[in-house]
Amino acid sequence: VGSAQAAGMDAVIGTSPGAMSPRATVCSYGARLQETALGAYVADSMRAGSGAEIAIECGGHLVESLPGGSLTRADAEEVFAGDLQVAVVEVTAGQLFDLLEYAVGSAGLDEAERLDEETGSDCFPQISGFSFEFDVSQLAGRRLRWVMLDDGTVLRREDTRGLTAALPMDMLDGTLGFSMLDGMSYRTVGTQSQLLIEYIQGQGTVEIPSTGRISMLGSADQTLYETLHVQGFLPYVILLILLFRIPKLVREWRTKERETLEH
Repeated sequence: VGSAQAAGMDAVIGTSPGAMSPRATVCSYGARLQETALGAYVADSMRAGSGAEIAIECGGHLVESLPGGSLTRADAEEVFAGDLQVAVVEVTAGQLFDLLEYAVGSAGLDEAERLDEETGSDCFPQISGFSFEFDVSQLAGRRLRWVMLDDGTVLRREDTRGLTAALPMDMLDGTLGFSMLDGMSYRTVGTQSQLLIEYIQGQGTVEIPSTGRISMLGSADQTLYETLHVQGFLPYVILLILLFRIPKLVREWRTKERETLEH
């Protein structure tokens, strides 16, 4: 039986064009302080596997990378610190705002006004189905600026609509301190690794998500184009520059060609 189980763990469930890491790198503070592709992918798997409208994974649950190349069940299971159940609950917009405020509330800045790695939190959200922006320079509890669903709906704190959300059980049982979720009724849909395995198998070839679901203001880590919110318009900016630049280049080339012919 043991060897059969081992063989099952080594069975290939899909392939990935590259690795996705939860750890800090030269360009990332890691999933406990910043959005990561791995966190987004895991949250996507929770949303897809549960049928919920949105999903939130906690950065502290992600401890190992999902490697590139062939992926096995063991690779998927090793991503998580513990294989928690995923539950679906219904939250109001106000509850979503409150839990996001709490989730980003520990993030802090160092003397250079950059993110302080020591302020990373297990609660930091990795999300699917929506996006949001927060200002890390503001007081905890007053950082959230906006929340928007993937369909373009902008949520307000006072909205009464309910949203189905897939969450890990430790967000609901008080372990991580999400008091706004205390006492909620829920249904479980499987463990984190089960949903991730099913998601990888469904895709066959992993589609690594791009980041940009979480926008952060108030840190020296921001680039100018992030501050101006032009990430989505960058290709158009480049095109405009080329449209203005190309005629000048053509004139310069023609001038040089005439000078060459004259000589």
